[in-house]
Amino acid sequence: MGGARAAPRRPWPRTQVALLPLLVLLFHRTRPQGSPGPLQCYGVGPIGDLNCSWETLRDPGAPSTLYLQSQKYHSNRTWTVTVPFGQSWVTIPREQLTTSDELLVWGAEAGRPLWPPVFVNLETRMKPEAPRLDPDVYFSEDHPLEATVQWTPPVWPPHKILVCQFFYRRCQEMAWTLLEPELKTIPLTPIDIQDLELATGYEVSGHCRMEKEEELWGEWSPILSFQTLPSAPKDIWISGNICGTQGGQKSLLLWKDPGHCVQVSYRVWFQVNGQELIPKETPCCSYSIPIQAEWAAVSAINATSWEPLTNLSLVCLGPGSAPHGVVVRSIAGSTELLVTWQQGSGEPQEHVVDWARDGDHLEDLSWVRLPPGNFSVLLPGNFKEGVPYRITVTAVFSGGMYPAPSVWSFREEQAPLAGPAPWRLQDAPPGTPVIAWGEVPRHQLRGHLTHYTLCIQSGTRPSVCMNVSGSTQNITLPSLPWGPCELWLMASTIAGQGPPGPRLRLHLPDNTLKLKILPGIFFLWGLFLIGYGVSLATSRRCPHLRHKVLPRWVWERVPDPANSSSTQPCVEEVPQAQPPKDFPILEVEDIEPLPVMEPPQVFSQIDSGYEKHFLPTPEELDLLASSSRFWPEPTPGWERCAHLTAEDTEVQRGLSELPEDTEPGRTEIEGPLQRRAWPYGEYTDG
Repeated sequence: MGGARAAPRRPWPRTQVALLPLLVLLFHRTRPQGSPGPLQCYGVGPIGDLNCSWETLRDPGAPSTLYLQSQKYHSNRTWTVTVPFGQSWVTIPREQLTTSDELLVWGAEAGRPLWPPVFVNLETRMKPEAPRLDPDVYFSEDHPLEATVQWTPPVWPPHKILVCQFFYRRCQEMAWTLLEPELKTIPLTPIDIQDLELATGYEVSGHCRMEKEEELWGEWSPILSFQTLPSAPKDIWISGNICGTQGGQKSLLLWKDPGHCVQVSYRVWFQVNGQELIPKETPCCSYSIPIQAEWAAVSAINATSWEPLTNLSLVCLGPGSAPHGVVVRSIAGSTELLVTWQQGSGEPQEHVVDWARDGDHLEDLSWVRLPPGNFSVLLPGNFKEGVPYRITVTAVFSGGMYPAPSVWSFREEQAPLAGPAPWRLQDAPPGTPVIAWGEVPRHQLRGHLTHYTLCIQSGTRPSVCMNVSGSTQNITLPSLPWGPCELWLMASTIAGQGPPGPRLRLHLPDNTLKLKILPGIFFLWGLFLIGYGVSLATSRRCPHLRHKVLPRWVWERVPDPANSSSTQPCVEEVPQAQPPKDFPILEVEDIEPLPVMEPPQVFSQIDSGYEKHFLPTPEELDLLASSSRFWPEPTPGWERCAHLTAEDTEVQRGLSELPEDTEPGRTEIEGPLQRRAWPYGEYTDG
């Protein structure tokens, strides 16, 4: 320890020396060297300076002067050392001291002693320096594993013996373990460390003391770190469900990392379809499992000869051998999870429970092994609230394994952080929207889903909400009002309801307006098709269509007179004759008619424009007469007429007054009536 060097010593005056025995008597007794107290003094090394240090008192009183009195060579000789203000230690140079002298040391403030004096023997009251450890460590070749470390003691007179203690500990541990027995510098023996574990990092350190000073240990040596021989991992497991459908996800063979204190390389074997694959070298601590692998083994490179391989059967047994009834519970006031299950068929060698946080990589898997007969375990670790964890229990047999279905669990459920995102599917039926939505990710759901809440807002109307089952992913909305609307969903757990998800905006048309316009559109479309068809039929561009669509009498060059209404008598509706009633009896006198000369029959002049254009020839008339004559039979109340004159009308009125036994249509009437020829038949004319 370096420090302020003491001022040159100066002897006390004789008056103060005379008072020294009285000062010593004020103390009940002198504290022996090495005993615990506020003041400690010791020499550094065999010929080093004298260091004195003291505990800082609570009160502001601190020694401003340190007194030293020789007890062996200079009896009753005392000198002082000034202490800088606020300092709790001081160094007295070696040249101011006498070798092997014995001193009495105390501190004072303003002439008032603060502690009992301390007795210091400069021959033995010395603190050795730290020993040096050789970095080369030797290991035994048999089991159990031992390590040998060579060391060098501090520089010291050869006739003086030092006692040294050495401690060791695992890497990253806090507690040290004492190696017994204590070692002496004469004779010098190496450090032996027994019962070490393979592939483990260790640390060693030590310090020494004078043989007669049991309390004054020297400085600690620098820590020596070393690792034992590499070995195969003791615990290997798989990440990923090799016994189920993985959807293209790979499976990894995992083993636990020995720690950053150890650097080990490994060799991995696999057997696929009865053939052993070439081993592959890999660093710690995972390797991809080939498809259809039956077993795997891992060993360490440069391992000891007695270290066996660590293997694991990858054969998937029947589902009946898997555990069932897996239940995960949280423990009040604890961050751990309790997992229980029931054993499947068969007697497994062990059960393995593994767990991982949602979203972690395959390498980030933790697991524990349990001996047979244990069907519950308290998973260690700091499980956080609202975080989903996947927990799997697997039964391991000598010839294979089979896992139970994984269970998602929470230490404590919380309300969701987000809502599902909706989208619109194809309407069914048209005009009726169908809405679907996706699942909320587990890390945002933060619990087990209980139900969804669907809210709809149309225009300025207040929103309407309804609950939807958590197993539903789509819904049909048949009764939405027309116009713009918005909808959103919220997810709920047993801890509460989460915030709304993204909003979906819809615009629904007025279906009633469409039903009103649709018939008019169909009617106009039908008129257009009819007009277009008629125009094609009457145009010269499509003569074949005209023959198929229009009647023959429309498109034939010389029309058939039978199709013309001009060749047929005009049929007019006249009121039917009244039935005979009781009329007054009139006397009628018969007068012989005058003989009338019948004029020769001639064709009447045709006044119809149609017959003027299409008047048939006499030959055509003879052909028509020989084939068939078309005359409609008269019906009661109807008569044939063609261009009737007023005289004809009066005659017909008279015919209606004839007796009932008179043949209608062929009555012979005396008078100016006579028969008249018609081109297509006969008719009577007055």
